[in-house]
Amino acid sequence: MISICRKFEFHAAHHLPNHEGKCKDVHGHSYILEVEVTGPKSQKGSEIGMIMDFGFLKKIVNDSVLEKLDHKNLNDIWNNPTAEEMIEDIVRWIDLELEKFPSYVERVRLWETSNSYAEWKAE
Repeated sequence: MISICRKFEFHAAHHLPNHEGKCKDVHGHSYILEVEVTGPKSQKGSEIGMIMDFGFLKKIVNDSVLEKLDHKNLNDIWNNPTAEEMIEDIVRWIDLELEKFPSYVERVRLWETSNSYAEWKAE
Protein backbone atom coordinates (compact mmCIF):
# COMPACT_ATOMS: atom_id res chain seq x y z
CA MET A 1 0.00 0.00 0.00
CA ILE A 2 1.27 3.48 -0.84
CA SER A 3 0.94 6.39 1.54
CA ILE A 4 1.66 10.10 1.47
CA CYS A 5 3.02 12.19 4.32
CA ARG A 6 3.11 15.90 5.00
CA LYS A 7 4.86 17.83 7.77
CA PHE A 8 3.41 20.79 9.63
CA GLU A 9 4.78 23.11 12.28
CA PHE A 10 2.96 24.91 15.06
CA HIS A 11 3.94 26.72 18.22
CA ALA A 12 2.18 26.41 21.55
CA ALA A 13 2.63 26.72 25.30
CA HIS A 14 1.66 24.32 28.05
CA HIS A 15 2.55 22.95 31.44
CA LEU A 16 2.12 19.53 32.98
CA PRO A 17 0.56 20.17 36.40
CA ASN A 18 1.37 16.73 37.82
CA HIS A 19 4.94 16.56 36.54
CA GLU A 20 7.75 16.67 39.07
CA GLY A 21 10.34 18.15 36.69
CA LYS A 22 10.74 21.32 34.66
CA CYS A 23 7.62 20.63 32.62
CA LYS A 24 5.38 21.58 35.55
CA ASP A 25 6.12 25.23 34.69
CA VAL A 26 4.68 27.00 31.65
CA HIS A 27 6.92 26.59 28.63
CA GLY A 28 6.60 26.44 24.86
CA HIS A 29 7.44 24.13 22.01
CA SER A 30 7.83 24.39 18.27
CA TYR A 31 5.93 21.22 17.44
CA ILE A 32 6.38 19.27 14.22
CA LEU A 33 3.38 17.22 13.14
CA GLU A 34 3.77 14.48 10.51
CA VAL A 35 0.55 13.13 9.04
CA GLU A 36 0.64 10.01 6.87
CA VAL A 37 -2.45 9.06 4.87
CA THR A 38 -3.01 5.93 2.83
CA GLY A 39 -5.74 4.59 0.58
CA PRO A 40 -6.42 3.74 -3.03
CA LYS A 41 -5.14 5.96 -5.82
CA SER A 42 -7.81 8.01 -7.56
CA GLN A 43 -8.81 6.81 -11.00
CA LYS A 44 -10.53 10.01 -12.13
CA GLY A 45 -10.43 13.78 -12.17
CA SER A 46 -7.51 16.06 -11.41
CA GLU A 47 -6.25 13.71 -8.67
CA ILE A 48 -5.84 10.71 -10.97
CA GLY A 49 -2.99 8.55 -9.71
CA MET A 50 -2.98 10.27 -6.30
CA ILE A 51 -4.09 9.03 -2.91
CA MET A 52 -4.87 12.63 -2.06
CA ASP A 53 -3.64 15.99 -3.28
CA PHE A 54 -1.00 17.29 -0.84
CA GLY A 55 -2.75 20.67 -0.89
CA PHE A 56 -5.99 19.06 0.25
CA LEU A 57 -4.20 17.25 3.08
CA LYS A 58 -2.72 20.61 4.08
CA LYS A 59 -6.18 22.18 4.17
CA ILE A 60 -7.59 19.34 6.29
CA VAL A 61 -4.79 19.58 8.86
CA ASN A 62 -4.81 23.39 8.90
CA ASP A 63 -8.58 23.53 9.44
CA SER A 64 -8.98 20.62 11.85
CA VAL A 65 -5.76 20.83 13.88
CA LEU A 66 -3.54 23.86 13.43
CA GLU A 67 -6.28 26.46 13.85
CA LYS A 68 -7.06 24.90 17.24
CA LEU A 69 -3.46 24.58 18.47
CA ASP A 70 -1.13 27.12 16.86
CA HIS A 71 -0.01 29.85 19.28
CA LYS A 72 -2.41 28.58 21.94
CA ASN A 73 -2.14 27.58 25.58
CA LEU A 74 -2.70 23.83 25.30
CA ASN A 75 -3.94 23.67 28.90
CA ASP A 76 -7.07 25.45 27.66
CA ILE A 77 -7.79 22.31 25.59
CA TRP A 78 -6.37 19.49 27.74
CA ASN A 79 -5.92 19.21 31.50
CA ASN A 80 -2.63 17.38 31.03
CA PRO A 81 -1.37 18.15 27.51
CA THR A 82 1.24 15.45 27.03
CA ALA A 83 2.20 14.54 23.48
CA GLU A 84 0.44 11.20 24.03
CA GLU A 85 -2.84 12.90 25.03
CA MET A 86 -2.63 15.39 22.20
CA ILE A 87 -1.93 12.89 19.44
CA GLU A 88 -5.07 10.87 20.16
CA ASP A 89 -7.29 13.91 19.63
CA ILE A 90 -5.30 15.09 16.61
CA VAL A 91 -5.88 11.74 14.90
CA ARG A 92 -9.59 11.87 15.77
CA TRP A 93 -9.92 15.41 14.35
CA ILE A 94 -8.25 14.42 11.08
CA ASP A 95 -10.26 11.19 10.84
CA LEU A 96 -13.49 13.18 11.08
CA GLU A 97 -12.46 15.14 7.98
CA LEU A 98 -11.43 11.99 6.08
CA GLU A 99 -14.67 10.06 6.72
CA LYS A 100 -16.08 10.99 3.31
CA PHE A 101 -12.96 9.80 1.45
CA PRO A 102 -11.47 6.35 0.83
CA SER A 103 -8.22 7.56 2.46
CA TYR A 104 -7.43 7.08 6.14
CA VAL A 105 -4.77 8.07 8.66
CA GLU A 106 -1.98 5.50 8.71
CA ARG A 107 0.44 7.21 11.08
CA VAL A 108 0.89 10.49 12.94
CA ARG A 109 4.01 11.71 14.69
CA LEU A 110 4.00 14.69 17.01
CA TRP A 111 7.51 15.97 17.66
CA GLU A 112 7.73 17.96 20.88
CA THR A 113 11.49 18.50 20.49
CA SER A 114 14.00 17.53 17.83
CA ASN A 115 14.71 14.38 19.86
CA SER A 116 11.29 13.36 21.22
CA TYR A 117 7.98 12.44 19.64
CA ALA A 118 4.78 10.51 20.24
CA GLU A 119 3.53 8.29 17.45
CA TRP A 120 0.11 6.90 16.61
CA LYS A 121 -0.21 4.03 14.10
CA ALA A 122 -3.30 2.49 12.56
CA GLU A 123 -3.96 -1.05 13.76
